[in-house]
Amino acid sequence: MFRARRRWSIAVVLAVPACGGGGGSGDDDEKSDTSPTQPSDDDTPGADADSDDTGGGDSDAADPCAELEFDNVVDAAACPSIQGEGQEPVEADAIEFCRRAFIDLLGQSPTEVEYERDCKWHTKDEIVDSFMDRPDYIRTSQRMWADAFQMNSAVTHYGYIADLDAIAGELHAGTITLTQFAELATTHPGFLGRWDGLDLVAFSFRAFLGREATPAERLALAPLWHLWEERPAPDPMQANAKRVVVDTNNCASPNQSACNSDFWGDRTVIIDPPMPDASDPELNVIDQSTLDDAQWQVLRTPGELIAGQENFFESYVDRALARYLGYDAGAELPLVRQALVDLMTEQGGNVRAVDREILTSILYTSTNRYDEADAADAAQWDPPYWHGPIKQMDAEDWLASAYKLAGLEVAGCDHRYPEVQQGSVGFHPHTYPTAVGGTAPDYTFRDKAQLLGGCPDRIAQFRESRTGLIAALTQATLTAELCAMASTTSPIYPLGVITDPTDKSEAALWDAIDQVYSAALIRPVMDGASEGAQNGITLCRDDLDCTPTEFAVQACRLVLKSADFIYY
Repeated sequence: MFRARRRWSIAVVLAVPACGGGGGSGDDDEKSDTSPTQPSDDDTPGADADSDDTGGGDSDAADPCAELEFDNVVDAAACPSIQGEGQEPVEADAIEFCRRAFIDLLGQSPTEVEYERDCKWHTKDEIVDSFMDRPDYIRTSQRMWADAFQMNSAVTHYGYIADLDAIAGELHAGTITLTQFAELATTHPGFLGRWDGLDLVAFSFRAFLGREATPAERLALAPLWHLWEERPAPDPMQANAKRVVVDTNNCASPNQSACNSDFWGDRTVIIDPPMPDASDPELNVIDQSTLDDAQWQVLRTPGELIAGQENFFESYVDRALARYLGYDAGAELPLVRQALVDLMTEQGGNVRAVDREILTSILYTSTNRYDEADAADAAQWDPPYWHGPIKQMDAEDWLASAYKLAGLEVAGCDHRYPEVQQGSVGFHPHTYPTAVGGTAPDYTFRDKAQLLGGCPDRIAQFRESRTGLIAALTQATLTAELCAMASTTSPIYPLGVITDPTDKSEAALWDAIDQVYSAALIRPVMDGASEGAQNGITLCRDDLDCTPTEFAVQACRLVLKSADFIYY
């Protein structure tokens, strides 16, 4: 069990209270940092390896990275800050890596059966390649872009959203490049229908340049989107539907300057009016679905310009590093960021190549069970790249994992449509189940996830990792509900847990808790949780109202909300 604290590590004590209400909370973190591995002031990451007083030897001979060979550009770029600082990160074992990759790429924690089938007999590279070839990798990647574009059919036509989401899928399937994606997305009706005016500049910057546009940039670049407008569009499955159009009147003579920007070169985005002398201005309004290739080439100028900016690839690299490592690795390891930017340039904007390089690197494949010496000064804490990533499971991923272990159907959230809209003939297409006894979507899973910061509506709520008392109480309520609904054939109870409902022996209760823990984490109760488990067993045996069956339910509840399960 790793000893942990602060930003990069978490310890857990699993305490199982007596079923009659006695016993401790079981949620206190055990803190015991004993490892004397803290570097001295002269041994901090990034220190100049040639600044010692040993005299003039050959600098390459003193550099451990010069003696190493790498087949991963991340490993090579990170070497000066890891091996160059005398660190040798320990590789994650098969179970730890399987959980990490399963959650990151497939959106759920694996069961024991899935570990045996998908991970146990495979190398880490094989696991990454296998998972990246699954639809779930595409889905988790699409969810990332849905958050970036703030998709919501309460604002945008559902058909536009579905098409933009499909294009994001093509990006991560490797059939289009990041450059092509930016050119398509920044003037896609699914994006244009969400924003207008200066917002189109601002959210294009956020999505593809990783920063806010300045007021000057908004004003200077907004003309490149000036032709776009919306019109009401009756739709039988969406009462508030609008269609995205090009109003050529906005920049027709003598107003061509309204569509000109000289901020990134002198560029003008103008489409000639199809009927310049028409008395009805609506005759010069073109629906986006009827635009020809030549017109689209002009209209996609904003995306082309954004994709040409120096930090365009860098922005995606930072997004991918944060997604898989959980910290700002681009700032911590600028050489790694640049190596991945160079790789993306060589690969022509292939995001899968960048994702895979991170996922197979030492930064990702190392164990996060890391001993760190205590230090009151944050400046003396070991850097996060000296061990594997430690992240909190996204609310949707945690809830889906808990549902699966409890043997319940995982409905999930439709990342495209936080709220499904309705028209005269019913609701537009979506992936939510249908509520019992009606035709409306069943939002049970979505509503539970929103309590924990998942399934955001992207208008008033945005994705977040919640911690603290309120989140803990909410999670406790959800786990109690799910564990109570689990049957003895559910994955959380792999062998039925209780052989003899009357047997309250210590051995029988240990067997029960070990089964529950192993079902959720694919390994026996770890050292840090053993003391709490023993206390719970003792309390249950002393409580006449505590039955072995109820003890198993309590064990299920506490395991699912334990740090061992939530953090990975």
